Amino acid sequence: MNRYDRQERVHQIGSIGQQKISHATIMIVGVGALGSYTAEQLVRAGVKRLVLIDPDTVDVTNLQRQSLFTEADASQQRLKVEAAKEHLHKINSVCQITAIPAPITADLIDEYQFTLCLDCLDNYQARDLLNKLAIIKNFDYLFASCAGTYGNVMAISPQNHPCLNCLFPNINKLKQNDCDLIGVNTALIPIVAGLQVSLALHYLVDKTQVNFNELIAVDNWSMQFSKFAINKNYHCPTCAKPSSISLEEESAPELHMLCGENAYYTIKEKPINFGRLKEFLAKKELLINANRLFLHFKWENRPVSIFKNGKIVMYDLPTSAIAQKQFKSLDILMKEDLL
Repeated sequence: MNRYDRQERVHQIGSIGQQKISHATIMIVGVGALGSYTAEQLVRAGVKRLVLIDPDTVDVTNLQRQSLFTEADASQQRLKVEAAKEHLHKINSVCQITAIPAPITADLIDEYQFTLCLDCLDNYQARDLLNKLAIIKNFDYLFASCAGTYGNVMAISPQNHPCLNCLFPNINKLKQNDCDLIGVNTALIPIVAGLQVSLALHYLVDKTQVNFNELIAVDNWSMQFSKFAINKNYHCPTCAKPSSISLEEESAPELHMLCGENAYYTIKEKPINFGRLKEFLAKKELLINANRLFLHFKWENRPVSIFKNGKIVMYDLPTSAIAQKQFKSLDILMKEDLL
């Protein structure tokens, strides 16, 4: 029996289109609300491989909108990419899934070959980095975002069409206010994810028919659906001069809040001795999980993840003042002879 029979019956796809889908590798950056839905739909649609990138762990507040995860995942503080991989394999055991518990970096883009990238992130600091990488590394991606009852989706091919900075000329201001505290409507997520996956399948079947100059917007409370023509800005500070793009600014030392997670992150410029830190944490029985890219542990009774690229994510922090205190304590540790 043909598992994808009903999809092949769609005349825009057919058997030839399904073959293209079944040979595709999709990189999903961000495996939270949007990423969990898009990943599930794509494995059901029959893509060959998913590359899942996300540094975070599952929290009980995620369950309201992140479809793949369970209470057991939250109680165990499992890595989102690892939990997603396990659940996705129960849906489609043939799909190859690579789980990367780390933030997006240029090295990861270089390391993995993919047909298309999906931006399922929740902050514009990381979105801006992905946009710059798409310009520098010459790949296409699908932007999607949700806040309140509003969602947006757009196919981005920044070499010849608008980039994210063309769409949002005020992107630097958006980066300074990464966390959108107005929340998100539960029902909005699958609608926006469905639009993003629809664009992804369209791209895989016939890229030439994808409109890279159009923003799709939806308000799931008023039930309004709109499309806006977006023009490439030939004076865009990002895509107009690709040779001048710098990624160094992404290593800002200040703390940034992660949306709705009671979590904060920063990027440490000084290299971290992973081996010695892992040994120290294990000796103190503080280590929770570890691999070549990250260490996840408890510090002052709160979860912390440290990554090879210097990114530090601290969880269970109700206020910025407590976050600053936590980081200062952690920074003292990393300035000692241990590291």
